[in-house]
Amino acid sequence: MADCPPPPAHKACPAAKACPPLVSCPPEKECPDTRACAPCTTADTLSDADSKGGSVAAGTGSSAALVDWARRLAVPWGPLLTQREAQRALCYGSGKRLQEVAAKLMAGKPIKVFTLGASVTRGIGTTDRQYSYASRFFQYINATFPHRKHTFINRGIGGTSSAIYSVCAEHMVHEDADLVVLEFSANDQRDVPYSHPERKGYEQLIRKLLKMPGRPALIQLHHYAWWHAVGDGVEDGGLFYYPAAEAQLGVFAQYYDFPSLSVRAAMWHLMRARVDQFHPDATRLGATASPTNVTIPGAEPGTEKAYWYRDRTHPGDEGHGMLAELLAHVLAQAVIEVVAPRPRLHLAARDADLSAAQDDDGLPLPMIPGNAATPTTLCAIEEDFEGVVSAHAGDFSYKPEKRKGKNFVEQKWGWSASQPGSWVEMEFDTESGFEVLPGTSPAAVAAAAAAAAAAVAAPAPNGSSGNATVDAADPRAEVSLSYLKSYRGMGVADVACLSGCACEAHVLDGTWAAEVSLQQVLQFSVTRHKRCRVRITVADRAGVVPQEGHKVVLTGLMVSQFSVRLTTYESQVGVLHKATI
Repeated sequence: MADCPPPPAHKACPAAKACPPLVSCPPEKECPDTRACAPCTTADTLSDADSKGGSVAAGTGSSAALVDWARRLAVPWGPLLTQREAQRALCYGSGKRLQEVAAKLMAGKPIKVFTLGASVTRGIGTTDRQYSYASRFFQYINATFPHRKHTFINRGIGGTSSAIYSVCAEHMVHEDADLVVLEFSANDQRDVPYSHPERKGYEQLIRKLLKMPGRPALIQLHHYAWWHAVGDGVEDGGLFYYPAAEAQLGVFAQYYDFPSLSVRAAMWHLMRARVDQFHPDATRLGATASPTNVTIPGAEPGTEKAYWYRDRTHPGDEGHGMLAELLAHVLAQAVIEVVAPRPRLHLAARDADLSAAQDDDGLPLPMIPGNAATPTTLCAIEEDFEGVVSAHAGDFSYKPEKRKGKNFVEQKWGWSASQPGSWVEMEFDTESGFEVLPGTSPAAVAAAAAAAAAAVAAPAPNGSSGNATVDAADPRAEVSLSYLKSYRGMGVADVACLSGCACEAHVLDGTWAAEVSLQQVLQFSVTRHKRCRVRITVADRAGVVPQEGHKVVLTGLMVSQFSVRLTTYESQVGVLHKATI
Protein backbone atom coordinates (compact mmCIF):
# COMPACT_ATOMS: atom_id res chain seq x y z
CA MET A 1 0.00 0.00 0.00
CA ALA A 2 1.21 3.51 -0.76
CA ASP A 3 2.40 5.90 1.90
CA CYS A 4 -0.24 8.00 3.71
CA PRO A 5 -1.05 11.02 1.49
CA PRO A 6 -0.38 14.48 2.93
CA PRO A 7 -3.51 16.38 4.01
CA PRO A 8 -4.88 19.01 1.61
CA ALA A 9 -3.02 22.28 1.88
CA HIS A 10 -6.15 24.21 2.91
CA LYS A 11 -6.84 21.89 5.89
CA ALA A 12 -4.77 22.38 8.99
CA CYS A 13 -4.76 20.24 12.10
CA PRO A 14 -7.33 21.64 14.56
CA ALA A 15 -6.18 23.55 17.60
CA ALA A 16 -6.20 21.54 20.80
CA LYS A 17 -8.62 23.12 23.23
CA ALA A 18 -7.61 20.86 26.08
CA CYS A 19 -5.33 17.96 26.85
CA PRO A 20 -7.01 14.60 26.18
CA PRO A 21 -8.49 12.60 29.08
CA LEU A 22 -6.04 11.01 31.54
CA VAL A 23 -3.10 12.99 30.12
CA SER A 24 -1.83 15.77 32.37
CA CYS A 25 0.13 18.74 31.08
CA PRO A 26 3.64 18.98 32.55
CA PRO A 27 3.64 21.63 35.25
CA GLU A 28 6.37 23.62 33.57
CA LYS A 29 4.57 23.87 30.23
CA GLU A 30 1.24 24.99 28.86
CA CYS A 31 -0.96 22.67 26.82
CA PRO A 32 0.14 22.79 23.17
CA ASP A 33 -1.72 25.08 20.81
CA THR A 34 -1.61 22.61 17.98
CA ARG A 35 -1.49 18.87 17.73
CA ALA A 36 0.15 16.80 15.02
CA CYS A 37 -2.19 14.78 12.84
CA ALA A 38 -2.01 11.11 13.77
CA PRO A 39 -0.38 9.11 10.98
CA CYS A 40 -2.61 6.68 9.17
CA THR A 41 -2.17 2.94 9.60
CA THR A 42 -1.13 1.10 6.45
CA ALA A 43 -1.28 -2.56 5.58
CA ASP A 44 2.49 -2.89 5.33
CA THR A 45 2.85 -1.43 8.83
CA LEU A 46 0.70 -4.16 10.32
CA SER A 47 1.85 -7.03 8.15
CA ASP A 48 4.45 -8.21 10.64
CA ALA A 49 1.97 -7.99 13.51
CA ASP A 50 -0.67 -9.84 11.51
CA SER A 51 1.66 -12.80 11.08
CA LYS A 52 1.45 -13.56 14.78
CA GLY A 53 -1.40 -11.67 16.33
CA GLY A 54 -3.99 -11.12 13.62
CA SER A 55 -5.21 -7.81 12.24
CA VAL A 56 -5.68 -4.85 14.49
CA ALA A 57 -9.09 -3.22 14.29
CA ALA A 58 -9.57 -0.68 11.53
CA GLY A 59 -9.14 2.91 12.53
CA THR A 60 -6.59 2.24 15.24
CA GLY A 61 -4.45 5.01 13.85
CA SER A 62 -6.97 7.65 14.90
CA SER A 63 -6.54 10.11 17.75
CA ALA A 64 -9.56 8.58 19.47
CA ALA A 65 -7.91 5.16 19.44
CA LEU A 66 -4.73 6.61 20.93
CA VAL A 67 -6.71 8.24 23.73
CA ASP A 68 -8.58 4.99 24.36
CA TRP A 69 -5.37 2.97 24.56
CA ALA A 70 -3.74 5.61 26.79
CA ARG A 71 -6.57 4.98 29.23
CA ARG A 72 -6.37 1.18 29.00
CA LEU A 73 -2.58 0.99 29.33
CA ALA A 74 -2.44 2.51 32.82
CA VAL A 75 -0.97 0.22 35.49
CA PRO A 76 -3.70 -1.10 37.84
CA TRP A 77 -1.72 -0.54 41.05
CA GLY A 78 -1.13 3.19 40.37
CA PRO A 79 2.03 4.59 38.76
CA LEU A 80 5.25 4.77 40.77
CA LEU A 81 7.54 6.31 38.12
CA THR A 82 7.32 9.30 35.81
CA GLN A 83 7.30 8.93 32.03
CA ARG A 84 10.80 10.38 31.86
CA GLU A 85 12.16 7.94 34.46
CA ALA A 86 10.68 4.96 32.67
CA GLN A 87 11.97 6.18 29.32
CA ARG A 88 15.48 6.60 30.74
CA ALA A 89 15.49 2.90 31.57
CA LEU A 90 14.63 1.73 28.06
CA CYS A 91 16.83 0.69 25.16
CA TYR A 92 14.16 -0.39 22.71
CA GLY A 93 15.66 -1.52 19.42
CA SER A 94 13.23 -2.00 16.53
CA GLY A 95 10.66 -3.69 18.78
CA LYS A 96 9.58 -6.01 15.97
CA ARG A 97 8.82 -9.16 17.95
CA LEU A 98 7.31 -7.24 20.85
CA GLN A 99 4.99 -5.43 18.46
CA GLU A 100 3.84 -8.85 17.22
CA VAL A 101 2.99 -9.77 20.83
CA ALA A 102 1.17 -6.45 21.25
CA ALA A 103 -0.87 -7.04 18.10
CA LYS A 104 -1.82 -10.51 19.33
CA LEU A 105 -3.02 -9.09 22.64
CA MET A 106 -4.94 -6.29 20.91
CA ALA A 107 -6.66 -8.89 18.75
CA GLY A 108 -8.02 -10.52 21.91
CA LYS A 109 -5.81 -13.60 21.80
CA PRO A 110 -4.10 -15.27 24.81
CA ILE A 111 -0.33 -15.31 25.23
CA LYS A 112 2.25 -17.29 27.21
CA VAL A 113 4.73 -15.31 29.32
CA PHE A 114 7.79 -16.66 31.15
CA THR A 115 10.11 -14.88 33.57
CA LEU A 116 13.64 -16.28 33.99
CA GLY A 117 16.04 -15.01 36.63
CA ALA A 118 17.33 -15.36 40.17
CA SER A 119 16.01 -14.26 43.57
CA VAL A 120 14.58 -10.91 42.41
CA THR A 121 12.55 -12.74 39.77
CA ARG A 122 11.51 -15.26 42.40
CA GLY A 123 10.06 -12.37 44.42
CA ILE A 124 12.55 -12.00 47.27
CA GLY A 125 12.20 -8.62 48.98
CA THR A 126 8.40 -8.54 48.85
CA THR A 127 6.12 -8.97 51.84
CA ASP A 128 4.00 -11.32 49.71
CA ARG A 129 4.72 -12.91 46.32
CA GLN A 130 1.67 -11.20 44.83
CA TYR A 131 3.73 -7.98 44.96
CA SER A 132 6.72 -9.41 43.06
CA TYR A 133 7.53 -7.79 39.74
CA ALA A 134 6.63 -10.98 37.88
CA SER A 135 3.20 -11.25 39.55
CA ARG A 136 2.47 -7.58 38.97
CA PHE A 137 3.51 -7.73 35.33
CA PHE A 138 1.20 -10.69 34.86
CA GLN A 139 -1.51 -8.68 36.65
CA TYR A 140 -0.94 -5.81 34.23
CA ILE A 141 -1.38 -8.01 31.17
CA ASN A 142 -4.52 -9.60 32.61
CA ALA A 143 -6.05 -6.22 33.50
CA THR A 144 -5.18 -4.56 30.17
CA PHE A 145 -5.81 -7.51 27.85
CA PRO A 146 -8.07 -9.85 29.84
CA HIS A 147 -8.26 -13.44 28.65
CA ARG A 148 -8.91 -16.57 30.71
CA LYS A 149 -6.36 -18.57 28.68
CA HIS A 150 -3.32 -16.38 29.32
CA THR A 151 -0.43 -18.45 30.72
CA PHE A 152 2.05 -16.88 33.15
CA ILE A 153 4.97 -18.94 34.49
CA ASN A 154 7.68 -17.61 36.81
CA ARG A 155 10.88 -19.69 36.56
CA GLY A 156 12.97 -17.58 38.97
CA ILE A 157 15.40 -19.64 41.07
CA GLY A 158 17.28 -17.93 43.90
CA GLY A 159 21.06 -18.16 44.05
CA THR A 160 21.55 -18.93 40.36
CA SER A 161 22.83 -17.13 37.29
CA SER A 162 21.98 -17.63 33.63
CA ALA A 163 24.07 -20.82 33.50
CA ILE A 164 21.40 -23.33 34.41
CA TYR A 165 18.95 -21.69 32.00
CA SER A 166 21.43 -21.82 29.12
CA VAL A 167 21.37 -25.60 29.35
CA CYS A 168 17.75 -26.09 30.43
CA ALA A 169 15.99 -23.49 28.28
CA GLU A 170 14.04 -26.07 26.28
CA HIS A 171 12.89 -27.75 29.51
CA MET A 172 11.90 -24.57 31.34
CA VAL A 173 10.17 -22.55 28.59
CA HIS A 174 7.31 -23.87 26.45
CA GLU A 175 8.13 -23.99 22.77
CA ASP A 176 5.08 -21.84 21.95
CA ALA A 177 6.01 -19.05 24.40
CA ASP A 178 5.19 -15.52 23.25
CA LEU A 179 7.24 -13.42 25.67
CA VAL A 180 10.25 -14.17 27.90
CA VAL A 181 11.77 -11.81 30.48
CA LEU A 182 15.49 -12.31 31.32
CA GLU A 183 16.85 -10.97 34.65
CA PHE A 184 20.47 -12.05 35.21
CA SER A 185 22.74 -9.01 35.60
CA ALA A 186 22.90 -9.23 39.41
CA ASN A 187 24.34 -12.78 39.57
CA ASP A 188 26.20 -13.26 36.30
CA GLN A 189 29.92 -12.57 36.44
CA ARG A 190 30.84 -8.98 35.89
CA ASP A 191 33.90 -8.15 33.82
CA VAL A 192 34.87 -11.24 31.84
CA PRO A 193 35.77 -11.55 28.16
CA TYR A 194 32.99 -12.41 25.76
CA SER A 195 34.92 -15.60 25.04
CA HIS A 196 34.36 -16.66 28.67
CA PRO A 197 32.10 -19.74 29.09
CA GLU A 198 29.46 -17.79 31.01
CA ARG A 199 29.09 -15.15 28.29
CA LYS A 200 28.94 -17.90 25.68
CA GLY A 201 26.23 -19.59 27.72
CA TYR A 202 24.17 -16.40 27.93
CA GLU A 203 24.29 -16.03 24.16
CA GLN A 204 23.30 -19.68 23.75
CA LEU A 205 20.30 -19.07 26.03
CA ILE A 206 19.21 -16.14 23.84
CA ARG A 207 19.61 -18.15 20.65
CA LYS A 208 17.69 -21.14 22.01
CA LEU A 209 14.80 -18.89 23.00
CA LEU A 210 14.71 -16.93 19.75
CA LYS A 211 14.67 -20.16 17.72
CA MET A 212 11.67 -21.66 19.53
CA PRO A 213 8.65 -22.37 17.30
CA GLY A 214 6.64 -19.62 18.98
CA ARG A 215 9.34 -17.07 18.01
CA PRO A 216 9.01 -15.32 21.40
CA ALA A 217 9.85 -11.71 22.06
CA LEU A 218 12.53 -11.16 24.70
CA ILE A 219 12.89 -8.35 27.24
CA GLN A 220 16.10 -7.95 29.23
CA LEU A 221 15.59 -6.58 32.76
CA HIS A 222 18.63 -5.30 34.67
CA HIS A 223 18.26 -5.17 38.45
CA TYR A 224 20.62 -2.82 40.31
CA ALA A 225 21.92 -3.51 43.82
CA TRP A 226 23.32 -0.23 45.21
CA TRP A 227 25.41 -1.86 47.93
CA HIS A 228 27.01 -4.33 45.52
CA ALA A 229 28.10 -1.65 43.06
CA VAL A 230 31.81 -1.60 43.83
CA GLY A 231 34.77 -1.99 41.53
CA ASP A 232 37.48 -0.20 39.57
CA GLY A 233 39.07 0.76 42.88
CA VAL A 234 35.88 2.40 44.20
CA GLU A 235 34.78 0.96 47.53
CA ASP A 236 32.86 3.75 49.22
CA GLY A 237 29.79 1.79 50.21
CA GLY A 238 28.03 1.73 46.87
CA LEU A 239 28.21 5.30 45.57
CA PHE A 240 29.32 4.21 42.15
CA TYR A 241 27.43 4.03 38.87
CA TYR A 242 29.03 0.68 38.16
CA PRO A 243 27.39 -1.44 35.46
CA ALA A 244 28.44 -4.87 36.80
CA ALA A 245 27.38 -7.41 34.17
CA GLU A 246 24.74 -5.06 32.78
CA ALA A 247 27.01 -3.38 30.24
CA GLN A 248 28.09 -6.66 28.66
CA LEU A 249 24.73 -8.39 28.74
CA GLY A 250 23.14 -5.30 27.21
CA VAL A 251 25.32 -5.71 24.13
CA PHE A 252 23.58 -9.02 23.41
CA ALA A 253 20.20 -7.25 23.48
CA GLN A 254 21.49 -4.73 20.96
CA TYR A 255 22.96 -7.42 18.72
CA TYR A 256 19.79 -9.57 18.72
CA ASP A 257 17.47 -6.54 18.61
CA PHE A 258 15.29 -6.85 21.69
CA PRO A 259 14.52 -4.28 24.42
CA SER A 260 16.47 -3.95 27.65
CA LEU A 261 15.40 -2.11 30.81
CA SER A 262 17.81 -0.71 33.41
CA VAL A 263 16.85 0.02 37.02
CA ARG A 264 20.19 1.82 37.33
CA ALA A 265 19.43 4.17 34.43
CA ALA A 266 15.93 4.92 35.71
CA MET A 267 16.60 5.38 39.41
CA TRP A 268 20.28 5.89 40.30
CA HIS A 269 20.07 9.70 40.40
CA LEU A 270 16.94 9.46 42.56
CA MET A 271 18.82 7.16 44.92
CA ARG A 272 21.82 9.45 45.14
CA ALA A 273 19.55 12.44 45.82
CA ARG A 274 17.85 10.43 48.60
CA VAL A 275 14.39 10.99 47.18
CA ASP A 276 11.66 9.34 49.25
CA GLN A 277 10.92 5.74 48.12
CA PHE A 278 14.44 5.61 46.60
CA HIS A 279 16.60 6.02 49.72
CA PRO A 280 19.40 3.38 49.67
CA ASP A 281 20.89 4.23 53.07
CA ALA A 282 18.83 1.82 55.20
CA THR A 283 17.01 -1.45 54.70
CA ARG A 284 13.45 -2.25 55.65
CA LEU A 285 14.34 -5.54 57.36
CA GLY A 286 16.85 -4.06 59.80
CA ALA A 287 20.56 -3.36 60.12
CA THR A 288 22.97 -5.35 58.00
CA ALA A 289 26.36 -4.97 56.32
CA SER A 290 27.34 -4.45 52.70
CA PRO A 291 29.60 -6.90 50.82
CA THR A 292 32.48 -4.49 51.58
CA ASN A 293 31.56 -4.59 55.29
CA VAL A 294 29.97 -1.13 55.42
CA THR A 295 27.26 -1.00 58.08
CA ILE A 296 23.77 -0.44 56.63
CA PRO A 297 21.30 0.71 59.32
CA GLY A 298 17.74 -0.51 59.53
CA ALA A 299 14.89 1.86 58.77
CA GLU A 300 13.24 3.51 61.75
CA PRO A 301 9.74 2.13 62.42
CA GLY A 302 7.20 3.95 60.30
CA THR A 303 9.76 5.15 57.73
CA GLU A 304 10.26 1.85 55.86
CA LYS A 305 8.53 3.00 52.66
CA ALA A 306 11.07 5.79 52.20
CA TYR A 307 13.71 3.12 51.45
CA TRP A 308 13.97 1.21 48.19
CA TYR A 309 15.71 -1.96 49.42
CA ARG A 310 14.20 -4.47 51.79
CA ASP A 311 17.64 -6.00 52.46
CA ARG A 312 21.04 -5.16 51.05
CA THR A 313 20.15 -6.61 47.66
CA HIS A 314 16.44 -6.95 46.96
CA PRO A 315 13.82 -4.23 46.38
CA GLY A 316 10.76 -3.93 48.61
CA ASP A 317 7.15 -4.09 47.44
CA GLU A 318 7.26 -0.67 45.77
CA GLY A 319 10.60 -1.44 44.11
CA HIS A 320 9.16 -4.61 42.62
CA GLY A 321 6.20 -2.52 41.47
CA MET A 322 8.61 -0.21 39.67
CA LEU A 323 10.26 -3.15 37.90
CA ALA A 324 6.81 -4.28 36.76
CA GLU A 325 6.02 -0.74 35.65
CA LEU A 326 9.15 -0.71 33.48
CA LEU A 327 8.00 -3.94 31.83
CA ALA A 328 4.52 -2.48 31.37
CA HIS A 329 6.11 0.64 29.85
CA VAL A 330 7.93 -1.24 27.11
CA LEU A 331 4.86 -3.38 26.29
CA ALA A 332 2.72 -0.21 26.17
CA GLN A 333 5.21 1.38 23.77
CA ALA A 334 4.83 -1.61 21.46
CA VAL A 335 1.04 -1.21 21.60
CA ILE A 336 1.23 2.48 20.73
CA GLU A 337 3.52 1.76 17.80
CA VAL A 338 0.99 -0.72 16.44
CA VAL A 339 -1.82 1.82 16.92
CA ALA A 340 0.11 4.78 15.50
CA PRO A 341 3.23 3.73 13.58
CA ARG A 342 6.29 5.93 13.65
CA PRO A 343 6.43 8.76 11.10
CA ARG A 344 7.88 7.57 7.80
CA LEU A 345 11.22 9.39 7.99
CA HIS A 346 13.23 6.56 6.50
CA LEU A 347 13.14 3.99 3.74
CA ALA A 348 10.05 1.78 3.91
CA ALA A 349 12.20 -1.32 3.58
CA ARG A 350 15.54 -2.52 2.25
CA ASP A 351 15.69 -5.15 -0.45
CA ALA A 352 18.95 -6.78 0.60
CA ASP A 353 20.15 -10.36 0.91
CA LEU A 354 21.28 -10.85 4.52
CA SER A 355 21.76 -14.61 4.28
CA ALA A 356 25.53 -14.28 4.59
CA ALA A 357 25.03 -12.78 8.06
CA GLN A 358 22.29 -15.20 9.19
CA ASP A 359 21.91 -18.86 10.08
CA ASP A 360 19.33 -21.25 8.64
CA ASP A 361 16.70 -20.02 11.13
CA GLY A 362 17.08 -16.41 10.07
CA LEU A 363 18.91 -15.36 13.24
CA PRO A 364 22.11 -13.31 13.07
CA LEU A 365 25.20 -15.49 13.18
CA PRO A 366 26.50 -15.87 16.75
CA MET A 367 27.97 -12.64 18.09
CA ILE A 368 30.73 -14.71 19.69
CA PRO A 369 32.24 -16.55 16.70
CA GLY A 370 31.39 -20.26 16.62
CA ASN A 371 29.02 -20.05 19.59
CA ALA A 372 26.09 -22.04 18.18
CA ALA A 373 23.47 -23.19 20.68
CA THR A 374 24.29 -26.72 21.80
CA PRO A 375 21.74 -29.50 22.34
CA THR A 376 20.86 -30.71 25.81
CA THR A 377 20.04 -34.34 26.45
CA LEU A 378 19.03 -34.14 30.12
CA CYS A 379 17.96 -31.36 32.47
CA ALA A 380 16.85 -32.81 35.82
CA ILE A 381 16.23 -29.98 38.25
CA GLU A 382 13.60 -29.24 40.89
CA GLU A 383 10.88 -31.95 40.84
CA ASP A 384 12.57 -33.87 38.01
CA PHE A 385 15.74 -34.47 40.02
CA GLU A 386 14.32 -36.97 42.51
CA GLY A 387 13.88 -39.75 39.95
CA VAL A 388 17.46 -39.60 38.66
CA VAL A 389 18.71 -41.39 41.78
CA SER A 390 18.38 -45.14 41.24
CA ALA A 391 19.84 -46.32 44.60
CA HIS A 392 21.03 -44.80 47.87
CA ALA A 393 22.40 -45.84 51.28
CA GLY A 394 23.14 -44.29 54.68
CA ASP A 395 21.20 -41.15 55.54
CA PHE A 396 20.87 -39.86 51.96
CA SER A 397 17.27 -38.78 51.36
CA TYR A 398 15.28 -36.44 49.15
CA LYS A 399 14.09 -33.58 51.35
CA PRO A 400 13.70 -29.81 51.57
CA GLU A 401 16.27 -27.46 53.06
CA LYS A 402 13.56 -24.96 54.02
CA ARG A 403 10.38 -26.78 55.02
CA LYS A 404 8.49 -23.54 55.64
CA GLY A 405 8.92 -22.33 52.06
CA LYS A 406 5.70 -21.38 50.29
CA ASN A 407 6.25 -23.70 47.34
CA PHE A 408 8.53 -26.39 45.96
CA VAL A 409 11.20 -23.99 44.70
CA GLU A 410 11.35 -22.00 47.93
CA GLN A 411 11.61 -25.19 49.96
CA LYS A 412 14.86 -26.03 48.08
CA TRP A 413 14.47 -29.78 47.67
CA GLY A 414 17.48 -31.97 47.02
CA TRP A 415 19.24 -35.23 47.86
CA SER A 416 21.19 -34.62 51.09
CA ALA A 417 23.18 -36.56 53.66
CA SER A 418 25.42 -35.76 56.63
CA GLN A 419 26.95 -39.13 57.56
CA PRO A 420 30.29 -40.13 55.99
CA GLY A 421 29.93 -43.25 53.86
CA SER A 422 26.39 -42.42 52.72
CA TRP A 423 26.01 -42.61 48.94
CA VAL A 424 23.62 -42.14 46.04
CA GLU A 425 23.84 -43.65 42.58
CA MET A 426 22.44 -41.89 39.53
CA GLU A 427 21.78 -43.56 36.21
CA PHE A 428 21.26 -41.52 33.06
CA ASP A 429 21.76 -41.50 29.31
CA THR A 430 24.92 -39.79 28.03
CA GLU A 431 24.65 -41.15 24.50
CA SER A 432 21.42 -39.91 22.90
CA GLY A 433 20.81 -36.64 21.14
CA PHE A 434 24.36 -35.78 20.18
CA GLU A 435 25.47 -34.24 16.93
CA VAL A 436 28.57 -32.70 15.43
CA LEU A 437 27.94 -28.96 15.55
CA PRO A 438 28.28 -26.80 12.42
CA GLY A 439 31.76 -25.35 12.12
CA THR A 440 33.43 -28.07 14.20
CA SER A 441 36.77 -28.86 12.60
CA PRO A 442 37.63 -32.48 11.65
CA ALA A 443 40.69 -32.19 13.91
CA ALA A 444 38.49 -31.32 16.89
CA VAL A 445 36.21 -34.30 16.21
CA ALA A 446 39.22 -36.62 15.91
CA ALA A 447 40.75 -35.28 19.14
CA ALA A 448 37.47 -35.76 21.02
CA ALA A 449 37.12 -39.29 19.70
CA ALA A 450 40.70 -40.12 20.75
CA ALA A 451 40.04 -38.77 24.25
CA ALA A 452 36.87 -40.83 24.54
CA ALA A 453 38.62 -43.99 23.38
CA ALA A 454 41.44 -43.39 25.86
CA ALA A 455 38.91 -43.04 28.66
CA VAL A 456 37.38 -46.40 27.76
CA ALA A 457 40.77 -48.08 27.80
CA ALA A 458 41.80 -46.55 31.13
CA PRO A 459 40.66 -48.22 34.36
CA ALA A 460 37.72 -46.50 35.97
CA PRO A 461 37.74 -45.47 39.66
CA ASN A 462 37.46 -48.28 42.20
CA GLY A 463 39.22 -50.60 39.77
CA SER A 464 36.23 -50.89 37.42
CA SER A 465 36.47 -50.25 33.69
CA GLY A 466 32.89 -49.04 33.75
CA ASN A 467 31.98 -51.35 30.85
CA ALA A 468 31.97 -48.20 28.69
CA THR A 469 31.27 -48.25 25.00
CA VAL A 470 31.56 -45.25 22.72
CA ASP A 471 31.23 -44.41 19.06
CA ALA A 472 34.77 -43.39 18.07
CA ALA A 473 33.36 -40.60 15.87
CA ASP A 474 31.63 -38.80 18.75
CA PRO A 475 32.95 -36.60 21.57
CA ARG A 476 32.38 -37.22 25.25
CA ALA A 477 29.38 -35.90 27.13
CA GLU A 478 29.58 -33.14 29.73
CA VAL A 479 27.86 -33.90 33.04
CA SER A 480 26.99 -31.01 35.36
CA LEU A 481 26.06 -31.86 38.93
CA SER A 482 24.62 -28.90 40.87
CA TYR A 483 25.06 -28.78 44.63
CA LEU A 484 24.88 -26.42 47.60
CA LYS A 485 28.00 -24.59 48.74
CA SER A 486 27.86 -22.85 52.11
CA TYR A 487 29.82 -21.73 55.17
CA ARG A 488 28.48 -23.88 58.01
CA GLY A 489 28.22 -27.66 58.52
CA MET A 490 29.20 -28.61 54.97
CA GLY A 491 31.50 -31.39 53.75
CA VAL A 492 32.85 -33.06 50.64
CA ALA A 493 31.92 -36.05 48.49
CA ASP A 494 33.75 -38.32 46.07
CA VAL A 495 32.32 -38.73 42.56
CA ALA A 496 33.08 -41.83 40.47
CA CYS A 497 31.70 -43.60 37.40
CA LEU A 498 30.61 -47.14 38.31
CA SER A 499 29.37 -48.72 35.09
CA GLY A 500 28.39 -48.01 31.53
CA CYS A 501 30.48 -44.86 31.16
CA ALA A 502 33.99 -44.00 32.26
CA CYS A 503 35.33 -40.80 33.83
CA GLU A 504 38.07 -39.46 36.05
CA ALA A 505 37.46 -39.35 39.80
CA HIS A 506 36.28 -35.97 41.12
CA VAL A 507 35.72 -34.29 44.48
CA LEU A 508 32.64 -32.20 45.23
CA ASP A 509 33.51 -29.62 47.91
CA GLY A 510 30.55 -27.89 49.56
CA THR A 511 32.66 -25.60 51.78
CA TRP A 512 33.84 -22.03 51.55
CA ALA A 513 34.41 -19.15 53.97
CA ALA A 514 32.10 -16.57 52.42
CA GLU A 515 28.84 -16.19 54.35
CA VAL A 516 26.62 -17.01 51.41
CA SER A 517 24.74 -20.15 50.40
CA LEU A 518 24.59 -20.65 46.64
CA GLN A 519 24.16 -23.41 44.11
CA GLN A 520 27.36 -24.36 42.33
CA VAL A 521 28.11 -26.81 39.52
CA LEU A 522 30.67 -29.63 39.38
CA GLN A 523 31.45 -30.43 35.77
CA PHE A 524 33.11 -33.57 34.46
CA SER A 525 33.37 -35.42 31.17
CA VAL A 526 32.14 -38.98 30.69
CA THR A 527 32.18 -41.40 27.80
CA ARG A 528 28.89 -41.88 26.03
CA HIS A 529 26.58 -44.70 27.09
CA LYS A 530 22.86 -45.38 27.32
CA ARG A 531 23.14 -46.30 31.00
CA CYS A 532 25.87 -44.23 32.63
CA ARG A 533 25.96 -44.95 36.38
CA VAL A 534 27.68 -42.50 38.74
CA ARG A 535 28.09 -42.78 42.54
CA ILE A 536 28.48 -39.81 44.94
CA THR A 537 29.81 -40.77 48.41
CA VAL A 538 30.03 -38.48 51.47
CA ALA A 539 33.68 -38.42 52.55
CA ASP A 540 35.02 -38.55 56.12
CA ARG A 541 37.41 -35.63 55.64
CA ALA A 542 37.29 -31.86 55.67
CA GLY A 543 36.91 -29.61 52.66
CA VAL A 544 39.11 -26.69 51.64
CA VAL A 545 37.49 -24.67 54.44
CA PRO A 546 37.15 -27.10 57.39
CA GLN A 547 33.69 -26.99 59.01
CA GLU A 548 31.97 -28.90 61.79
CA GLY A 549 29.98 -31.32 59.72
CA HIS A 550 29.91 -33.37 56.52
CA LYS A 551 26.66 -32.26 54.92
CA VAL A 552 26.31 -32.71 51.15
CA VAL A 553 23.29 -31.39 49.24
CA LEU A 554 22.74 -32.32 45.56
CA THR A 555 20.19 -30.23 43.64
CA GLY A 556 20.28 -31.12 39.95
CA LEU A 557 21.85 -33.01 37.06
CA MET A 558 22.38 -31.91 33.46
CA VAL A 559 23.93 -33.65 30.48
CA SER A 560 24.97 -31.65 27.44
CA GLN A 561 27.31 -31.74 24.49
CA PHE A 562 29.39 -28.85 25.79
CA SER A 563 30.08 -27.66 29.33
CA VAL A 564 27.29 -26.00 31.26
CA ARG A 565 27.99 -22.30 31.58
CA LEU A 566 28.80 -22.20 35.26
CA THR A 567 26.69 -20.41 37.85
CA THR A 568 28.24 -18.07 40.37
CA TYR A 569 31.99 -18.40 40.83
CA GLU A 570 33.92 -18.21 44.08
CA SER A 571 35.75 -15.10 42.89
CA GLN A 572 32.51 -13.10 42.94
CA VAL A 573 30.90 -14.59 46.03
CA GLY A 574 31.85 -11.66 48.24
CA VAL A 575 29.58 -9.31 46.32
CA LEU A 576 26.55 -11.59 46.03
CA HIS A 577 23.52 -11.75 48.26
CA LYS A 578 22.91 -14.50 50.74
CA ALA A 579 20.26 -16.47 48.91
CA THR A 580 17.10 -16.99 50.90
CA ILE A 581 15.46 -19.48 48.55
